[in-house]
Amino acid sequence: MSSFNPEEFTKTILEEESRREEEHQDPPKIILPDDLLPGVGEPSMSLKEGLRIGGTATVIVLGLTSFVQMLDQSGFAILSPDIQRTFRVSNTVIAVIGSAFGFLYLLGSVPISSVADRLPRTKVASVCLLVWSAIMICTGFVQNAFALFLARMGSGLGQSYSTPVNGPLLVDTYPIEARGRIFSVAFGFQIAGLAIGPLAIGALASAFAPTTGWRWVFIIIGLLAAPIAVVTRFLKEPKRGQYEMEAVIGQTEEAKAGPPISLGIAFARLRKIKSFYFFLLGMAALGFALFTVPVYLNIILLHVFHLDVWKRGLVGTLDVLPGLILIGLVGRGSDRLFRRSPPLALIFMGSLVATFGLSICIAMFMPNLVLFVVFLALGTSLANCGFAILPATLSSIIPYRLRSRGFAMIGVYIFLFGAFFGAIITGLLSKTLGTRHAVALVVLVASAVGGALMSYGTRYVRGDISLVVEELQEEQSENRRLSAMEAADIPVLQVRNLDFSYGRVQILFDINFEIARGEVLALLGTNGAGKSTLLRVISGLGVPDRGVVRLNGQSITLAEPELRVKVGIVQLRGGSGTFPPLSVDENLMMACYLLSTEDAAERVQRVFQLFPELMKLRSSPAGNLSGGEQQMLAFGMCLVHEPEILIIDELSLGLSPLVVDRLLTVVERLRAQGQTLIVVEQSLNVALAIADRALFMEKGSIRFEGSTAELVERDDLARAVFLGSHQQ
Repeated sequence: MSSFNPEEFTKTILEEESRREEEHQDPPKIILPDDLLPGVGEPSMSLKEGLRIGGTATVIVLGLTSFVQMLDQSGFAILSPDIQRTFRVSNTVIAVIGSAFGFLYLLGSVPISSVADRLPRTKVASVCLLVWSAIMICTGFVQNAFALFLARMGSGLGQSYSTPVNGPLLVDTYPIEARGRIFSVAFGFQIAGLAIGPLAIGALASAFAPTTGWRWVFIIIGLLAAPIAVVTRFLKEPKRGQYEMEAVIGQTEEAKAGPPISLGIAFARLRKIKSFYFFLLGMAALGFALFTVPVYLNIILLHVFHLDVWKRGLVGTLDVLPGLILIGLVGRGSDRLFRRSPPLALIFMGSLVATFGLSICIAMFMPNLVLFVVFLALGTSLANCGFAILPATLSSIIPYRLRSRGFAMIGVYIFLFGAFFGAIITGLLSKTLGTRHAVALVVLVASAVGGALMSYGTRYVRGDISLVVEELQEEQSENRRLSAMEAADIPVLQVRNLDFSYGRVQILFDINFEIARGEVLALLGTNGAGKSTLLRVISGLGVPDRGVVRLNGQSITLAEPELRVKVGIVQLRGGSGTFPPLSVDENLMMACYLLSTEDAAERVQRVFQLFPELMKLRSSPAGNLSGGEQQMLAFGMCLVHEPEILIIDELSLGLSPLVVDRLLTVVERLRAQGQTLIVVEQSLNVALAIADRALFMEKGSIRFEGSTAELVERDDLARAVFLGSHQQ
């Protein structure tokens, strides 16, 4: 081995780490040719052909659902004055009651999305719609304002399934090439509900006594929804991601169930999708406008144009009618754009949104009602068309396992960031600028910022679709490989195509390796090479940008850290694995919290057999132990779990050679018993003593994989662990 200067080498390492920390580059992504991207470049498909393949039942039933639900939303706005008179409440109270619906409509979609990503969506939709139907009927019998408030909250919760369930259901039912048209049809029912609702509700309410008319409206809406809920139960449940699978791998395969994915992990993974992340930011900005316009529109119509409730309802109808004409053309055009270029489809949607803001801004300055309604209707129609084609495009960049939660995430960003602050800011500005000028300013800025953020994110669309394709291809090839293997030959741990970033700084690059059962793998490299980050991803403490982690052939990529401990991945952290105030016994019993008392006592005794030193210190606080004794205790706390894979991060960190030798004796004993281990070390001597095989990492990539003996012969790599070896 050639000599070198350790100080110079250390300086080089530190300079390299400093350079990497200062860099803020987007992680490179695999970009596949257009002919490998699902739906891109495919022949044109008519709406008739799309309906022939997927059937007409799903889009019609879901469309009718939207129609009836829009009657409810229109009805409450129109009937608010009658409800006020019945309960003798103020404008503020009726506004609070109205807002209760929107709050739970958006936030309720989050937990329902988790259910929808695992259970049949037709059943989820049927149950939720049936519950909503019952709540609507009960609304007609409320006797006070508080009961009405609870009923409106229940109505919002009952409808909250719509976004995370209906959208993904349509995506998986109809071919990629026709999705824009399909969503245009489904959204057309919604626009029809908004258009017909004000007039139909007014006519229906007037047919009954003034004090009871509004009650009958809600009862009738609930009765209309009940049979639709029953029919929804019998819709065909499509296979998730079936058309993407057919486009990428030529066939539809049944997806393995896998462990449950928590909301936190799912949202973290979705935020890693660059184009989707910028779209979410754009929607958050647009929320300032989307909720500001409806809130202040009736105020402007009342105080500026002096319209009564019926005339305001007529304006509401005229506001959305042009959308029925435009939506078919927009849906057809979006399908063509997507086949030509997915980024163009998103840019098209962003341009519709930006034009919406401009139209609303112009409307605020119109001198008469006719021009006001013309520009208002133009802006509203463009926004509705943009949102109609949105799911078809977004479905191509969201993994099919996360579609429901991805759709729910949109509502969270709109409401939590935009809706709340938009109304407040507009209200504050209206005190100095006036209502019309305040609305114009907020809407113009919000739509411009939102459209710009969406347009910026389009640069990542091809790469994100490519990652979805890569994931499907890798999953198919790996399933076939594993099915041909004997159970004993399946790798206990597999990491494939793994990338990981902290923000915009990529740390891990295309990590690939496997560990056989009973193997001891040494993970080597300089400080900052990415070793500890890789362990965090394997343990579930970091969500990867790309790639998969499997345990015994089962993907655990998006499983919670707690679940990974239960299934057998346990990590021994270097230097901080105990609870200092607790005694040795208490530390070990804390580690056994998932076990029965008998199992816990038995496993603690086995730890004492491995580390008899700890037996004498059972009552001593862990904080009073020496560094070596604390490491033994931490080691024992891991072993009580009887892990499938034991990960040891820096076994020799800060310990004397005598203690390290003692720990190595235990490792050798575990190795002889067939324990699978990953040992992170900077010491080449320690790695040589215990490992069967070594991985050497540098700058977030694996530069070497092989036996430790081969690593020693690689002078350029072996000297990188010189400092750790020198300490030993």
